[in-house]
Amino acid sequence: MNVRRVLALACLAGLAATPSAAADLPGSYLLQLRLVAGERVIQHADLVDRIDWKMPAVRLEAFRSQGMVVDEEMRTTILAVGTVVSASATAAHVHGDVTTTVHDVPRDKIAVSHDSGLAIVTPRNVQVGAAQYALEDAPMIDLPGSPVVLGSKWTTRQRVLTSLGSGTAAFEHVVAATDGDLVRIDVTGQGQITGKEYNLPRLLPGTIALRGSAWFDRSSGLIVQESYSIDNTLVKVTGGIPIGFIEHLDADSDLHKEGRVVSGRINSTALNGRVNSTAP
Repeated sequence: MNVRRVLALACLAGLAATPSAAADLPGSYLLQLRLVAGERVIQHADLVDRIDWKMPAVRLEAFRSQGMVVDEEMRTTILAVGTVVSASATAAHVHGDVTTTVHDVPRDKIAVSHDSGLAIVTPRNVQVGAAQYALEDAPMIDLPGSPVVLGSKWTTRQRVLTSLGSGTAAFEHVVAATDGDLVRIDVTGQGQITGKEYNLPRLLPGTIALRGSAWFDRSSGLIVQESYSIDNTLVKVTGGIPIGFIEHLDADSDLHKEGRVVSGRINSTALNGRVNSTAP
């Protein structure tokens, strides 16, 4: 099973720019991202991607006896450094240098790649020209255009790419809590895998399920942390026996401006139960 390759600029999609932060009304929060020319931003991301084969036990054992891996696990670490080349009220041009390390756990192989490129992003966290996003990058794309308050809800829909194929996902957001300048947004996502990239048409459509949280820091104008638990399924039942693949992906990332410390504290309140500490 081919595992989705992490694209160099995908992990810079959490950047945008406005010349100044719009004034928030009392008790309201403008979730518009903010950068200025010359700033540097640093992102770390960790992904643990597991794919299990589902088929009769006798067939699984036959594959194992032939030396095939039927329980895939990929651990990916990403370090991205972005420099804001230019910024306006409508978009920022960000040059990124990205180092990606992928550990193929069952085969005990490690691959390191280096990429660079230019991304154009908007204050609402949309990457100009992007036709689809990696699923774990998609929940906070297309931020609200007006201020939100505690309890505000909104829905976005994106074309997404998973390790089992492409599809469409809808994301439900709710402003769940605040802590100083930090605003926590809880996210749930549902969708379908419909793409035939992996030549598995008989298993389509598959399902997408995501849950987790993101934290927006009003002082820096960035989404400083995202933490998601994802379950994707590409399974059909034949004669009462499930055939196909199930993916579980844990995705955690943090983003900060160089030399800046996020105010407040990020508590361990993500829906997936992962422990979160103050972002660097």
